[in-house]
Amino acid sequence: MNLGVVIPAYRSEHWVARTIRSVLAEGVPARNVLVVEDGVFDATSRVVRETGAQLISLPQNGGAPHARNLGLAQLDTRYVMFLDADDYVENGLLAGLVGALERNAADVAIGPWRYHGEGRERGVLRQPPELDNGERIFHWIIHAFFPPCCIAWRTEAVRAIGGWDERLRKDQDGELMIRALTGGLKVAVSAQGNGVYWQHDSPHRVTRAQIRDVMYAADIVFEQLERWVRGQDGRDGSNPYALALGRVCCKNAWVAFANGEDALGARWSARARSFGLDSKGYNARSALLARFLGIRISSRIKARTGAMYRRVAQR
Repeated sequence: MNLGVVIPAYRSEHWVARTIRSVLAEGVPARNVLVVEDGVFDATSRVVRETGAQLISLPQNGGAPHARNLGLAQLDTRYVMFLDADDYVENGLLAGLVGALERNAADVAIGPWRYHGEGRERGVLRQPPELDNGERIFHWIIHAFFPPCCIAWRTEAVRAIGGWDERLRKDQDGELMIRALTGGLKVAVSAQGNGVYWQHDSPHRVTRAQIRDVMYAADIVFEQLERWVRGQDGRDGSNPYALALGRVCCKNAWVAFANGEDALGARWSARARSFGLDSKGYNARSALLARFLGIRISSRIKARTGAMYRRVAQR
């Protein structure tokens, strides 16, 4: 299998062996598995050496995008997966992704995945839909993302779009995918196997990033989307994606308001209106809620309700 796997590892001694072994079990040789230890804080390097995988050990933490780019620069395989050190693959996912890339002469392949983790039941299998790039952009942002543990890339394609954005602390994989889709990379999907997106309570997880990091990433993605959407104008001046971008802006406004960032929320709301979304919701339910309570109060109620639901679901 002509696939390399780059694993950024930060304080990962408890999970990284499982991650590596899942890749080896799917037929990837140890010489093609590259772990980039992002700062030396624990026994990660010892655990990696015991598996036979390759290791780059950085003396200081530089962030996961930096670690992934270092690994990407070292690879000589045709395809690459960027697998987080606490996630893993199973049931032939990698063969399915490589097969989809080759059959379709594609730049990126997306396969199934599921949640699992400490204190929670194994989640339902999530299958990637067949969509064109425009449809996939807004499906990804508004409805359903797919994590790195179920995605493989043609190595030269991800290099050609500049690799990972090292400025970002949040939504790094989402930004890369949106850049790929707006840049016209060809996507294939596979229904074989699955990745496992592992959930746990470590304080070092990227999902705990601050709201300003979240909003910064949203601004970067918006700039890409705005350029792409404005390039889709029809001869009559109509644009099939303008309203969808307005919905994205409205969703970001709700996130900002829910976290007490009212100035940012107001800016995202203004952006939503500029793309034709006059209602105050990114879907019918949120618009109805905002109609009676206003977007600021509604967003905070919805955020608290969602947090309560997640806590109950994990018991």
